[in-house]
Amino acid sequence: MFIACIPTAAVLLVLLGVPLELAGIDLDGPLVAVVGLLVQVAVYILLIRLLVVDTGALSWHQMGVRPASSEALRSFGIGVAWALPIIFLTGLLANFLVSLFGVSPESPLPPAGDPGGVVLNLIAGAVLAPIGEELFFRGFLTTAWVVSFGATRAVILGGLVFAFVHILGIQATTFEQGVPMALIGFAARVPIGLALGWLFVRKGTIWAPLGLHAAFNGILLVFAEVYAQNPPI
Repeated sequence: MFIACIPTAAVLLVLLGVPLELAGIDLDGPLVAVVGLLVQVAVYILLIRLLVVDTGALSWHQMGVRPASSEALRSFGIGVAWALPIIFLTGLLANFLVSLFGVSPESPLPPAGDPGGVVLNLIAGAVLAPIGEELFFRGFLTTAWVVSFGATRAVILGGLVFAFVHILGIQATTFEQGVPMALIGFAARVPIGLALGWLFVRKGTIWAPLGLHAAFNGILLVFAEVYAQNPPI
């Protein structure tokens, strides 16, 4: 599934990126980030439907995909409530690792600096990214591993793979710089990856980790924007 996602999304992004670049749109800007994540979400949904649901391996219901309802909203709210404790734990771990290695990975969504850019960053990071990643990493991946290995191992494997995938795009000028950046990026995402998997297995619905993921990303994006606009003296 993951191998299928990479070339499919890459081809679609190139097909979309060429006309956007010809139109003079900044490919590193927040608008293109939204477009890219829309493509990624569409690819996840399409491939899960074709390779998992249509083959009879798993159903949407087995993968925790439920219609919006009052129960779904409660599960979503439970996930949101976990965001600040996980952010606190992640912050402590990330600060320790940054002070230890002396480097800091860049955010995949840098501060925009203007209201329109902030809104686009929030759409990309707090709406689209959580939807796509929860469908893939929790709905499909964790569910499949629960069936094969049991809940505990599935949560651990899902959390580690989730953290690993997020460091694949790290860019560095030297190997010596890239290794600690990758280690920091991986380790700092393990707590949220494990928490998302645990919530998914415990609640049996994708709405709970979706709430945590959306709140986690949204709060961090707002913090980053405020920090960028008001840097310490």
